[in-house]
Formats: sequence, structure tokens, C-alpha cells
Amino acid sequence: MAGRELGTPYGVWRGDPVGFVEQVLGESLWSKQREILHAITTHKTVAVPAGFGLGKTHLSARAVAYWACVYPVGTALAITTATRMRQVHRQMWPHIRHAVAHGALPGSCDQVQWKMTDIKGVDVVVAYGFTAVEHDESGMQGIHESNLLLIVDEAGGIGPVIGRSTRNLLTGSNARMIAIGNPPTDQERSWFEKLCDDGNSEKYPQTTTIKLAATDSPAVTGELTADKVCPCPAGEEGHLVSSHLVNAEWIAEAIRDHGEKSAYVIAKVHANFPRGTKDQIIPSDWVDIAADQDEPEGEGWFRLCDLGLPEEDAEWVVPAGAWVRLGVDVAADGGDEFVISRIVHDLATIEHSSSGAENGDSVTVASKVLAEIRRAEQLRRRLGSKPKVHVKIDTIGVGWGVVGQLVRWGKEGLHDAVIVPVNVAENTDRPADSEVMRPYRKRDELWIAGRTLIRPNANGETRLRLRVDNKTKAQLGAPKKLDHSTGFTVVESKKAMRERGVGSPDRAEALLLGAYEPAPKKVKKRGRLLAG
Repeated sequence: MAGRELGTPYGVWRGDPVGFVEQVLGESLWSKQREILHAITTHKTVAVPAGFGLGKTHLSARAVAYWACVYPVGTALAITTATRMRQVHRQMWPHIRHAVAHGALPGSCDQVQWKMTDIKGVDVVVAYGFTAVEHDESGMQGIHESNLLLIVDEAGGIGPVIGRSTRNLLTGSNARMIAIGNPPTDQERSWFEKLCDDGNSEKYPQTTTIKLAATDSPAVTGELTADKVCPCPAGEEGHLVSSHLVNAEWIAEAIRDHGEKSAYVIAKVHANFPRGTKDQIIPSDWVDIAADQDEPEGEGWFRLCDLGLPEEDAEWVVPAGAWVRLGVDVAADGGDEFVISRIVHDLATIEHSSSGAENGDSVTVASKVLAEIRRAEQLRRRLGSKPKVHVKIDTIGVGWGVVGQLVRWGKEGLHDAVIVPVNVAENTDRPADSEVMRPYRKRDELWIAGRTLIRPNANGETRLRLRVDNKTKAQLGAPKKLDHSTGFTVVESKKAMRERGVGSPDRAEALLLGAYEPAPKKVKKRGRLLAG
């Protein structure tokens, strides 16, 4: 009867997206998810600033499935967009395909497009995904349908031009938009923040804002879903929906690693928009993007685990001939952490971290570094790399002894690496980078160089591919950028970081040392200055 009267059997659930998900797809929803889905029946625009690990993309895909099914084929269109096509292709649309398959929904769904057959037997696109180039307002033009749903995923990264142009799509009487994502940590007063402000203002009754904080997760609150069990194929049979969501342990770890008042915690835990984001030397969002880089593919790239080296078991890929470099942050006087990083082409990893009294002994520390040098040299030979392994070591404290010991072992033939001492407290002789940041000391130069390598370009690509733990990522986004009275850029000191409850960024500095190459020193010879 619904098929005859409403043009589709799913028309029974028109105006009831919660019922569609729970009854047609057979999935459980928790309170915040119900609130968000219901909001598209009462408001044109639903803004959802959300924390980490709360199933944002999963929920948005269910909204797409609902919209595409409850209207007759050819009268409705659901569109998804994000800042980069990779996010559309690899994040949103796998969820949509799963919803179509799991609910036995009509039509065929490919990588970024869903088609159904109308009453005349014609294939009609009912949903698709795309990205619009920033500053190109025309990318959002020409999209019309009687019943239109726009999903803006990762809304925190949407620029103002594209953000404003979404309004042109919402002119129809039954046009709706869900803008959902993490509040950005690399900019203030973004389009998404202004949209969320509108949703909290009585001046814009057609817009509503529903905050989805990590603390709202059922894994934190203890809320149970209707049938308690998740229908997805992942994990053990009969597992809870909450097992996929962020929990109290993650929240506690994020606060411990980043600090309660950090931009990361404000955005990813509390779903609020941080202030003072321009003070971060490396914004947390950039770190996340560098960690989310795809593994390169093609001829000349090899998985580490396929190289036949016993100590290389990772599936990350590296190219033939890649330069292998190490960075060593020696625990000053045995305190904090002793960390060794490795850079292979653009692949950045942490290979060793330890703390304890034994790290105060230079010979013991040098022995651990030597083991990593030998491993790196094996990799270098297997990849056919011409440059020798460069090992950059922070020489403050125990570091001087480590450098001396490794230089001595090199002369004795125990390794063939180039040992590069780096005193981060020295003045820098390198000019300002492209961002016109003038480093005051070598440590500032180290962080500014890292900022340049991690900063994403217009395509969301970074020059470093981070494969590191959450603690390292937290440390990379922890220090503040300060301005010196002389106009130089200064990175917040470790002492100042401790005073505001943030630990020493030892892992971050080891990683940045690995990627850092000091400027050649100038030496005076025969009355002329030559590159040393």
C-alpha cells in the first residue's frame, strides 16, 4: 500500500529517520544519535560539533540511506561532501555501502554513487559524493532536487567560500543539511564555528546545533541501546554498540597527554571550539592529517616486512634508494625519556623509548643507539640507498658523551653512519622559512622546520607520513609559539610546558631531529668562508 500511495514502500518512515534506522536497518541508536536524526525533520540545518570516536560518519551514512529510500526514485537526492575526496571515498561511502547491503536496500551502490531504478525502468542517481575546490563557489552550483539532503562531513575543515555556498542549495522547501565534524584546532572563527553559533542563536530558528562530546558516549555514560547488540560484522558476535565508541580510558589518556586546557582536548573531548589556536607551533589537526596519509603505491615502493630483514615487520611502505636517518633525544641527566626516531624517505616512526636511571649512563645509551644504527644500515643496504645513515643527537646533558662514544665506535669500524651533534640551545644560522618565521635558537629552528614538513598542502598532503603513537602525536601539538621581543619566533620551553601541566615533548623532538638537517657550518680557511 505504501508503495502504491507514496511511491516507495519505505515511504512509511518518511519523517521518521529514527524508525527507519531501527526498524528497516535493524540497528540500535543511542540518545544523541536519535536527537541528531530527528533534527533533520524539524530544521533546515543541523550543525553537530563532535568529539573523537563517536561514529559521526556512521550516523551520517544512515541519514543518507533514510533520505534516498523514503521518497519516490527521481524525486530525492542525498549528497555527501568533505574537504578531500579521500575522506568521501574511504570514510563516508564504505559506511553507506554497508548500510545498503545490511538493510537489503534497493539499487546498486559503488564507490561514491548509489543508483536506483524508477518506475519507467531508468537508472537514477539517488546519492553521490564529491568535493568542491576551496575558493571555487561554482563547485556547489547546479545541484537541485525537490527533496535534497546535504551531508557535510569533516565540517571543521570546510573553508568559508564553500561553506557559504551551501546556503544556495538549501533554498528548496524540503532541503536539509547536516554539518558534522571535529571543531578545528588550526583556525579560529571558521565557517563551521559560525554555523554552530547560528544554531545556538534565536535569530536563526531554521538552524540548530547539537553538541556531541566524547563524554556523551554510551561507553562513558553507561547508556544502553534498545537491543544492546551491534549488528556489524566486526568483532565478536553479540558485542555492544558502545564497543565501537570512545571510552573513559581514552578521555583520561588524552587529557594526560595533551593537557586539560589544550586545543586538542577542548575540541576532541569536549567538542568546543578552542581559542588561541594560532599559538600552536604545530596544530593538532595538521598532526592528525599527517598521521592519516595513505600508504604510497606503485613501482619502486616496498613494504618493510617484505624486505627479508628479521627486525622489519611493519607493513608501511618505503621506496628504493630512500635516505635513512635517525633522531636521538637523550634524556637529560637520565630524566624524562630517551627516544630514537627513524625517517625513511617520508616515513616517520619512533623506534625506541625508555625512561629510568640507566639512561643517565652515556655508554648504555650509546649502545642502544648503535643497535638502531646497525638496523638502519641494514635497511639502507637492502634499499640500495647511496647516502649514509645520518644520526642527529641532542648534545645537551648526557648527549655529549653519547656523541663521543658513537664517533669513537665509528672510527673502530662498528658502524659507518654520520654522527651529527645538535646543540638545540645554540643560535641558529639558518634564514627564516617560507612562513617568515625567524627561529631564535636551534630548538626553535627544529620545530619550525617540523611545522613546514607537517603542514598540509591544498590537497591535504604532508611531507611527513607519521606512523607514531598517540603520545607522540600529542607532543607534536603541545608547544606554543611565542614571539620574542626582537621579532624572532620562540617555541615554548619544556619548563613552561611543565608549569601548565604538559610533559616534556621528548618523542616529538626525537622525531623532529630525525627529519632535521642542520645548516652547513661556515669555516674560515685561507681568508675565505667556505661551507663546512
